[in-house]
Amino acid sequence: MLQKQAVNVSLAFAVIFLTFPMIALSQPEYAQWGNIALEDAKAQYPDYNATDYAYQGKVFISDEREQFNFLITLEGEETKEVRVYVLVNPKTEQLIDVYFDEIE
Repeated sequence: MLQKQAVNVSLAFAVIFLTFPMIALSQPEYAQWGNIALEDAKAQYPDYNATDYAYQGKVFISDEREQFNFLITLEGEETKEVRVYVLVNPKTEQLIDVYFDEIE
């Protein structure tokens, strides 16, 4: 009985450790660009802390340009909402540029 439980526990751990890499790899398409949006927002607004982050969709511009849109709330002396546009080349997965637009 004890040996059967040990086998079941071993199988459970094997399943968890084998599926964990697949879970990590199944991030949404925008995840890496969202990280860049947050990093650049922190650099652009060093006296503020990001307190909220929302993905607001992707815009197809051309075969070589897509734009990922994010809304980031920053807290500091005041609260700011900043829309961050991350422009990328989908063929090469290369960052082209990052733009900021403060919402009033």
